Amino acid sequence: MRVFKLTANALIAALFLAGCDKLAAFNHLQAGDYQPTLADLQYGDADRQKLDLYLPADRTKPAPLIVWFYGGSWDSGDKAKYAFVAKRFTEMGYAVAIPDYRLVPEIRFPEFIKDGAKALAFIKQYSHDHPDRITTGPIILAGHSAGAYNAVQLVADQSYLASVGMTANDIAGIIGLSGPYDFYPYDVKATQIAFGDTPAAQSQPVEQDLFHMPPMLLITGNRDHTVYPRNSRRLAELAPDTKLVIVKDTGHAGTLIALGSVLTENRAVLDPVGEFLDTRIVKPAPSKSEP
Repeated sequence: MRVFKLTANALIAALFLAGCDKLAAFNHLQAGDYQPTLADLQYGDADRQKLDLYLPADRTKPAPLIVWFYGGSWDSGDKAKYAFVAKRFTEMGYAVAIPDYRLVPEIRFPEFIKDGAKALAFIKQYSHDHPDRITTGPIILAGHSAGAYNAVQLVADQSYLASVGMTANDIAGIIGLSGPYDFYPYDVKATQIAFGDTPAAQSQPVEQDLFHMPPMLLITGNRDHTVYPRNSRRLAELAPDTKLVIVKDTGHAGTLIALGSVLTENRAVLDPVGEFLDTRIVKPAPSKSEP
């Protein structure tokens, strides 16, 4: 059985890494026809400044919110192809917002971080306008790869949240899966194009004053040769309230596909995520009409 599971994970990881069309196939395998409760909510003026909102099946009480930032080297991505992530978290009782954001080469750093901040401000306002759907308390940020970077950097550099009237106190915690946080100098094409000649002091989470950071959970695979585990190790050393989990026999895509439920579910990722959420978010008590 273990051999079958490892083989299935390897096959699906290869499928996932092959490109966006393959990601759509993986997403359909995991989520089927699962659709957002509200699609294409416009949080800015640009075409890609839209987000999808998924609400849990239980609508008798407001749900705590997770905002998911996907990866793709800052030059690719589609929120519709991450329904499997939303499905995982809505089944745990969370509302999930997945924003698209503007991509390289149309824009470069820091514009995709600014988009993340705008999306957070929009969804925070939405929660205040619809307190029956989403709790108005602090938000959990989560992401994979470049998306994990976006989630961390928009809080690490306090100017992004300040620009939209928010602070780190609005963020209950951050979950980063296989994220790059310490990648200066820019020695690969993706970072060279996305960041150009941006100084490390502006682009690197590890170069920020991190004492204001909310609790973080950083998960990486010990066989990640795309974003090396040293990125997560270094950030965990510097940030004051951070748990680091290094998953054995796992590459770059492995921490993401672990959120699936068909063949790729991995408790080495899911259990720390569940424990982290339970410590950061107090869910509303069941209504009296529930058993």
